[in-house]
Amino acid sequence: ENLAFALPRATPFEREGHRLAPTFEPRTVLEQFGRVNASLDVLNRLAGELRLARRGHLQVAAIHTAALNLLPLALQAAIGKDRHLLCTVHTGNTAQVLEWVETQQVDLAVAMKVRDTSRLRYTPLMSVQLECVMPRSHVLARRRKLSPADLADQPLIGIELPAMVWTGSDATSWDEGLGPMRMRVDSAQVACAMVDAGLGLAVLDSLTATAAARRSTLVRRAIDRPQAGELGLYRPGFRPGAAAAEGLAAALQEQVKRRSLEATANLRLGSMKMPRAAKAPSS
Repeated sequence: ENLAFALPRATPFEREGHRLAPTFEPRTVLEQFGRVNASLDVLNRLAGELRLARRGHLQVAAIHTAALNLLPLALQAAIGKDRHLLCTVHTGNTAQVLEWVETQQVDLAVAMKVRDTSRLRYTPLMSVQLECVMPRSHVLARRRKLSPADLADQPLIGIELPAMVWTGSDATSWDEGLGPMRMRVDSAQVACAMVDAGLGLAVLDSLTATAAARRSTLVRRAIDRPQAGELGLYRPGFRPGAAAAEGLAAALQEQVKRRSLEATANLRLGSMKMPRAAKAPSS
């Protein structure tokens, strides 16, 4: 009844079988109500923390791969010694993380770069490429780099990225052109578990692929294609800046720099270990 009163020119509900479902207009209004309620929830939590005289509360949001592979060491470096600071980490996909940023619910967020960052406070963090994770015993594991043709007849497991994520080109999806996907999941870690179960090969971000290759059963291989992505830091537009958030941002940037140096060193070491071609016998 309230929706019908608020939207006199719109049909608030439509019949779907034996039930009534809200139409587009009331769904849009309810979505905005949800954002308002989320902001009010932030204010209520802040008031509670002020009553408890807490020194601070750092709210961080991150996509799953960043939460698993970047955040732990960065948080240890940034706030590990401050036992009076409360830190809450929220995880979700890039669309969910940006929703928390835009509703001022977090102090700092780590997520994939989106196609339009003009209205956002965005700082690039690291480039990520599309790689393939497969069982160590797979025939393609003998190759250093794979082409789309190599994967054309393989059962592939792809990652369901939000449409807003920038793919480095005009492609609508990160794995476009690699052939039909056998399965799509919304978590790179779940994709690796599917590979372990023998369901196929996973095509996912290089950050997760690097972590997956530490398992004794899996290997990662580069894919020869132009699509790439970018991981970055997002800051809310109106939430007061927190010193702990900036300390964490600096720690994340330092960790990415260290990972890049380690990757370069490992690449050089791998080149040194490659067998050299035997010299032809002299006549």
